[in-house]
Parts: sequence; C-alpha cells; structure tokens
Amino acid sequence: MTCSVFIDESGEAGIAKVRSDTSGGASPYFVLAAAVMPRAVKISATSVLDEVLKTIPKKWSHATELNHYQTVFWARTATKVNLRFFAVISNKSTLGSYSERIRKDPDKFYNKCAVYLLERVGQYLTAKGMAGTPPEVCFEKKNHDYDAMRRYLSAIKEKPMHTDAKYLRVFNPFAITAKTKTEEPLLRYADLAAHAAYQCANKTKTNFNIPEPRYLEELANRFGADERGNVIGRGIKCIHSVEDLCLDADVARKLRSLKAMPMQPVKR
Repeated sequence: MTCSVFIDESGEAGIAKVRSDTSGGASPYFVLAAAVMPRAVKISATSVLDEVLKTIPKKWSHATELNHYQTVFWARTATKVNLRFFAVISNKSTLGSYSERIRKDPDKFYNKCAVYLLERVGQYLTAKGMAGTPPEVCFEKKNHDYDAMRRYLSAIKEKPMHTDAKYLRVFNPFAITAKTKTEEPLLRYADLAAHAAYQCANKTKTNFNIPEPRYLEELANRFGADERGNVIGRGIKCIHSVEDLCLDADVARKLRSLKAMPMQPVKR
C-alpha cells in the first residue's frame, strides 16, 4: 500500500539569533509535522478539506490565518480523515553545543528535525506493514536546500548510527519533493498539525503570553501512538523531553496525557 506523507513547519528554523523578551529574532521554538495517509485516503482528505474551505468564509493557506474558532473547526473536521499525524518539537534554548557544531546553520537544524520526524513516520509504516513501497514525501516548499537534505537523509539511511535511524530505510530520499500549498493543497493537514503543536509553546505579546493546547487536543486521537495509546514518544517527539520544552505546567501535563488510537501490531 502506497502512502503519502505531507510535511510542514511552524516557527522559524533560524538558531543564530532567537527572539527574546528584549530583542527580535527567530522563534524560540520550532515544529516540523507530518500528515500520513494511504493514497486511497487522499480522496477523502480532499473532500473534507473542500468542505472546510467552503465553510470558512475567506481565503487562507495557513492555520495562522484563521481565528481561534475557525482553527478549532478545522482541527475537529480534519479528524474525520483516516490519517495519522506526527510532530517534532524543539526548544532552541536547549540545543547547547549542537548549535555550535553545526555553526548555527538553520538548514542543518531543519534537516536534523526532518530526520527525527521521518524516523517516527518510518516506525509507524513499518509497524503497519506499509514499508514495502517507499511513500510519497512532500515538504511545503520554502527557501531551503532540499538537495542537501536529500543527501543528508541518504547518508544516514546508508549508515545508521542510532537505533531509530533504521526506520529511514522506508524512504527514498531522492524522490522527496517540495511544493507550495497551491500545488499541493493537502499540505494544509501538515500545516494544521505543526500549528497545533507550536501553539502549545508559543507565547507572545499578541496572545498575552498564553499558549493554546486546544488545537492539539482536538487532533490528538489522530496522532501516532504506541500500543497503549500514548502519543508522546511515538507520535510526538520532544527534543529531547517534555521537560526540555519548558512549557507552562498545565500545558506540559496535557501534553504528557495525550492519547490516541493505540497502534496495533501487524499480524504475521
């Protein structure tokens, strides 16, 4: 069974200068998320998206362009689709010496997050018996060196140094594409998942420093999960732990308690 994997981000990948209370810069957090669906499900996903586009009375491409209730509606409606979401959340303040090793290169940081994300997706596809045919992987097109990313993924795939890297064997890095949302509207699902995870950490003057976990809670049941239905560690990878994200205490509790449809092992 062929699957499609759509990937989008929330926040900026820049790590050389990160925004603080007293200075500007890139976002303190970065999220990369994926929406995974069998090819046959894309028809249903397109139909549901069309319903949402008709219902929300304005043109939009990103969840950030929607108000609170429109976002809740979009999240709740998206769960009608038989898909799985995955996300990687990074708090840049915890990168430590890693940022120096990569010379604070945002492309290398982005690529590292992409590896973590695809490992989670590859683990899911392997567990579901869908790893026989490389999935179609589409990133939202940004100002990013995708050829360097493909080479990086290929190098790790050929010589995996860590346990989870074995799941990259599911993918053909050189078949990865990058498209705009105009070219591939289904990227909105990945955008929604990235936005939902990011808003758990996003604190700005605009939102009165109040993060919003509601969107992620609406989507939770469609995230990847282990055999017990736990989302953290399987559907959402926190770099390198929930504690490292330094979230508000109530948000951290909600994140740890997220549950989804349990992953059933494939019968042989």
